[in-house]
Amino acid sequence: MIRLYDLRLLFCLLMLGGVFLSCTRHAPRFRIGVSQCSDDEWRHQMNNEILREALFYDGVEVDIRTSKDDNARQAEDIHRFIEEGVDLLIVAPNEAAPITPAVEEVYDKGIPIIVVDRKILSDKYTAYVGADNYEIDKAVGNYVANVLQGKGTVVEITGLAGSTPAMEHHQGFMNVLSGYPDIRLLAKEDGAWLRSRAAEKMDTLLHRFPQIDMVYAQNDRMAAGAYEAAARKHREQKMRFVGTDALPGEGYGVEQVLAGELDATFIYPIGGDRVMQIAMDILNKRNFPRETLLSTSVVDSGNALIMKMQNAHISTLDGKIETLNGKINQYLARYATQQVVLLGSLLVFGAGCRITGCRLPLPAHQEQAEP
Repeated sequence: MIRLYDLRLLFCLLMLGGVFLSCTRHAPRFRIGVSQCSDDEWRHQMNNEILREALFYDGVEVDIRTSKDDNARQAEDIHRFIEEGVDLLIVAPNEAAPITPAVEEVYDKGIPIIVVDRKILSDKYTAYVGADNYEIDKAVGNYVANVLQGKGTVVEITGLAGSTPAMEHHQGFMNVLSGYPDIRLLAKEDGAWLRSRAAEKMDTLLHRFPQIDMVYAQNDRMAAGAYEAAARKHREQKMRFVGTDALPGEGYGVEQVLAGELDATFIYPIGGDRVMQIAMDILNKRNFPRETLLSTSVVDSGNALIMKMQNAHISTLDGKIETLNGKINQYLARYATQQVVLLGSLLVFGAGCRITGCRLPLPAHQEQAEP
């Protein structure tokens, strides 16, 4: 007869075995925090790339938070990550000056930090990954000069004034246009990276200037807003529109080119997978580049359809990867359950043998060897 004490002991052993297996399987080896400055399609794509790349590394947990263009909220997110003890932090600063102190605090505490897309006003970071905004806009400037054949009027709608990409974009753009005295920049307006804000600014520009040959917006959302404002005034056919991002999907840059709304858009590289690779190199004490600059290319009517087809194929492959990962997780969960059941069975059998005095059967050659 199994006593109540033995049943209690057995139950405790089963529970401890389950907890042990659960902790062994699910405790992350590295915790990585991601502080995003905005919540838009480009950021979503970056987040997806980071999460997909993390699937290739065992024991990595990624926590993504967005401040939705709020400097104070982003600083608070960064401090919370510090308190939670992340092993590495990835930060896309909303504006350079307000976020620099929070990033420096992370660095001073010895936590590796990767700054992505936008820069800070300090060199206190472990690595930087992002587009070369200055070079991208030199390419944009050359495209605009070529389309206008060296003569015409241009308005520029920039991103958030306090963000480093907005500053670098404008500098690269003007570096080229300054070499064309017959191309005149009529105005530069802050669209804050937002479609609605760009539409408002474009309304004002249309009232101020009866003739605009080219509209350049530093991202495709703002270019779409500018186009809509011009369309409401029936002036969209009298000017050209150029953007930056070249994201796939309905209503985004590539589709806008195919629809004839944008004359061109320039690829603004995302690099989420590269960010994750560098993060793992840092955490595993391997060599890594401190500065990683990503390149661009133009998407216009000549290659937009090819880009759309390639993006659709990549999206299909990404979906298959996520499905496969889900199946693998199901199999691993089932395997963990089987381990618990097996351990429980062995504990039950062992406890029963201890109480009843039974012995496990020996192989035949061992039985014969016993006196």
